[in-house]
Amino acid sequence: MKLRLFFAALLLIAISGAFAEDWITIYNDDLSLVRSTFEMELNQGRQEYNYDDITSRIFPASVIVKGEGIRIAEQNYEYDLAGKYQIMAKYIDKEVMAITKDQSKLRGILKFFDGSSLGILESGTERLLVIADSEVQWIQLASLPANFYTKPTLHWSLIAPKKGNYPIQMSYLSGGFSWDVTYNAVWDEKKLELNSWVTIDNRSGRAFDNVNLKLIAGDINQIRDDYYKYGEASYDRMQAGAAMDAAPSFEEKVFHDFHMYTLDQKVSFANNQTKQLELYPKQNVTARAVYEYTSFSSGVKSMIKFFNKEDQGLGKPLPKGTFKIYKADSDGNLEFIGEDRINHTSKNEEVAINTGTAFDLVASSQVRNQKVITQRVSEREIHFNLKNNSNERKSINVIHYLSGNAKIVESQLRYALDSVKNQVTYTVEIAPNGETSFFLRERSEY
Repeated sequence: MKLRLFFAALLLIAISGAFAEDWITIYNDDLSLVRSTFEMELNQGRQEYNYDDITSRIFPASVIVKGEGIRIAEQNYEYDLAGKYQIMAKYIDKEVMAITKDQSKLRGILKFFDGSSLGILESGTERLLVIADSEVQWIQLASLPANFYTKPTLHWSLIAPKKGNYPIQMSYLSGGFSWDVTYNAVWDEKKLELNSWVTIDNRSGRAFDNVNLKLIAGDINQIRDDYYKYGEASYDRMQAGAAMDAAPSFEEKVFHDFHMYTLDQKVSFANNQTKQLELYPKQNVTARAVYEYTSFSSGVKSMIKFFNKEDQGLGKPLPKGTFKIYKADSDGNLEFIGEDRINHTSKNEEVAINTGTAFDLVASSQVRNQKVITQRVSEREIHFNLKNNSNERKSINVIHYLSGNAKIVESQLRYALDSVKNQVTYTVEIAPNGETSFFLRERSEY
């Protein structure tokens, strides 16, 4: 008997602990899914209930409420920004007293307020007094209007089958949460020592304490206008999940057509707070330096490229974010050498980071000998000039994009053709303090 009572007590503790918990799933494009569990003390029958522990960026049409036996007959989203205009608007046709700058007292029924003037139907005389707002020193109201909401509030008209405490689970979509990834990498000309940080920004209008956190990497299709129309709530039994007690780290897994990152430790967010968490532990990634010049561009790009493969030190899905590259100077101190953004990158794909324009490498291209051969055929020569003003031998990849109806009919140097990208690439080595030139002839048929 005692053992049965002990397990019953444990069950009650587990159930009650589940009713004060929040979950947040944050997507990339100012979208989050908030799920909360709590208890509501209700009477039998139809009644009114205000719930204000929500974000100010909630999409009311997305609200889903789950509870045993209760029905929500009507839902209103209420939020009045605290301010003179909002309060006065709710006092139309109610009694007020205005004190003007000359200490005159005007008492009566407020008939209008437009921000620049107010109209009072004076008590006793029934005269309409129109007063410039700038002449009013202060206005006395009986009380704050009962239907004035200083916090975002869901006002429910609900029906309960009997009096008692009801466990509730509510979920809704909201704006105001965003996350991004910063990849900090130290470059030694052969490898990138890579650290990755998730930056989470809370501008939702609500603080969260000890929340369960998930991140979704991927581009979710949204029709934002629909979120602002009221929708139907759905109801069924609530299921509560158990929290994990472990070291803080993200567990990554495939979820639908996206990637999900679940933090295995609860985290707190104050409103208007930015928080950083480690995404992956430190990785050492094999990479290579590449110089690239694209025809008709303004400079030679200094690139660092690597393949997102396990045998090269990574092989993990990389959410979109910013790569910041550092390099140790001769004194051992790290210096910042450039940054670039990447899109969502799955494993086995190449990552290219543009760290900036190479100072000592100069490249130019120009069109020469352009001519029309027939009414439907034309040709042009594209001449390239490359300079290496450094004291080291350099190799530059010269990239030229062909239009859909063009092909190369003559070239001074060998090139590689990527027919998918319709791109040709020349790999040109230049001696220290050297210079080289070459051209290609391109024919277009219409």
